[in-house]
Order: sequence, then structure tokens, then C-alpha cells
Amino acid sequence: MIWILLPIQELLFFLKSTSYDIMIKCVIVEDELPSQVLLADKLKRLFPEITIKCIIDNKQEAITYLSHNNVDLVFLDNRLKGGFGLDVIEQTAHLDFEIIFATAYSEYAVDALNKGAIFYLLKPFSENDFSTAVEKAILKINEKKMLLSIGNDVIVKLDDILFIRSAGAYSVFTLLNKSTIMASKNLGYFEKRLPANSFFRIHHSIIVNIKHVIKVKNGRSPQLLLSDGVTYLSVSQRKAKAVFDQLKF
Repeated sequence: MIWILLPIQELLFFLKSTSYDIMIKCVIVEDELPSQVLLADKLKRLFPEITIKCIIDNKQEAITYLSHNNVDLVFLDNRLKGGFGLDVIEQTAHLDFEIIFATAYSEYAVDALNKGAIFYLLKPFSENDFSTAVEKAILKINEKKMLLSIGNDVIVKLDDILFIRSAGAYSVFTLLNKSTIMASKNLGYFEKRLPANSFFRIHHSIIVNIKHVIKVKNGRSPQLLLSDGVTYLSVSQRKAKAVFDQLKF
């Protein structure tokens, strides 16, 4: 049985005359009602950027739905009506979505991870483990889409971000076109959602897009010059070695 929780619709935000799908679309494949409710509640409460498209309780309908719909993230139990979660992975292996197993059976962990699951949650799991799993999935999804949702239906291209500065409980994004956007999440929240090969925390209050670093000034007060040609960012002494190793200047 497939339960459609929300209308199937595309939420579009237009930036620089280009349209982007800002949702991270999620499907829960789970045959037990209490577990369905638990997963849905945690996602809605902790990760509002994720939209639950539907909940499915059996193997065949999961395979059919995933094969005909665009999905970013799947929560998958292994014991399902009509088969196993591992069967779902095998029969949708050509599709591009992240998989988090959430199951009470530890013996399937190696097979699940070898077949491409990004995380294996063993029931009963803690909220911390749940958050770690979802944050890891969001990071992979953002890397693939090259997009980042920063709240209030605003999405930016990763390549358009010059740097992000902490403003207490908020974060201020500075973009290539010199516009700034204030987001109601702290810097640590975005650090977990940005690919580490492109974004580096050079100071406790600054994350920089290292693709836009064109020059480094070493010494007692190290600084980075960005691709706009005018912006210099200070690097903390504690971070300096790691930053310069990452930049390979």
C-alpha cells in the first residue's frame, strides 16, 4: 500500500532566470505503522527541507514507485511485505537516490552497505544517530545537485557562494554578484551540509568556497583573496596549516 502524504507538486524558486527544484524528496519504505510514524515525525521536526512524498509498506510497490518517480532519499526497512529491502536495492540499482536502512536486524548491515546504502540505522536508534544519517545523506544530495537550500524556499548554487559569515545564531551568505542573504541557521548547520572538498571553515566565524580563492597571504596574519579581486578573509592561526594544505597553493 502507498500512502501519499502530500500532493505531488514541484516547488520552484527562480534564481538568475533558472528554475530549481528546492525539495529533497523522500520515500519511506517500512511495513510497521509505529516505525512509519516515528520516521515521518523525526523528518518533519528535524529536517524541514525534506519533503516526504509517500510511505510504502511492501517490496513490489516500492520498486514500482522508485522506478517511475524522481526521488532523492529512501528510508528502507529490510523486512517488508512481499520481500526484503535488499531486493528493492538490487532492482533499482540503476537509480540515483541515497538509501538509509532503518531496521531491527543487524545481520544485513554488511550487505546493505556493500549494495550502496549510505547509513545503517539499527532500531531502536537514537535521535543523534538519526540526525547523523540524514545529514550525511543531505550532504551527498547537495553535492550531486550542486545546490543548497538555505531556508524560506531560497536555494543557491554552490558555485555562486563566495563565503558564509556567522552572525550569532544566523548565517550571512555572500554571493558572486555581491548580494547577501541572511539565513536563520548557524554556521555549524551549513558546515554539515556543504561538501568538504569545496567549502572550508577558515575561522570559527567564516566558511569559504575554496574554488573562489585566488591568492593566499601567509605570515602572522594569514589571509585569502577571493575571485572578486577585492575580498580578503582572515584565516585563524589554528586553521592556517589545514587551510593551506587543502588549497595546495
